[in-house]
Amino acid sequence: MSIFLLVACLCSLSEEVESLMDDYGFVGYSSQWSRGLYLHMNEPYTFLIYPGINLEGVLCGVGGDAVFDLQMELHGGGLNIIDTEPDDLPVLRFVTGSGSVAYSVTVTAVDMLYGVTADSVYVFFAMRPVVVKIENSVPGEPDLAITGE
Repeated sequence: MSIFLLVACLCSLSEEVESLMDDYGFVGYSSQWSRGLYLHMNEPYTFLIYPGINLEGVLCGVGGDAVFDLQMELHGGGLNIIDTEPDDLPVLRFVTGSGSVAYSVTVTAVDMLYGVTADSVYVFFAMRPVVVKIENSVPGEPDLAITGE
């Protein structure tokens, strides 16, 4: 019976994550990945992600119904980003470099509701290519055909 309840909870949480990823996809975040976890309170879980090169985006965690505070850390490629806000939906913005790097992600359920000691969590990232802004520092001469001279 408890396995059925776990599957039911994961389905609703996975649908929520799928909806969030669809929202990111709608605004151009084309490279996406997600992973479901079952975390015990105050037991950090660490894994590696490989988002790609020259991308910008977000790494998000989504806690289940009982997760009150979910902390995330992202390390690698010269980055050391730690979420310090108490919430169940941490969002870490980051930019990958030009080299292929493995990033280490650590997720910890710090606080839970209802006396629960473990719950489901999803971690996902949504990335898009870095937009290079081209600045025109030298103005060009106007075209004579346009100005009529």
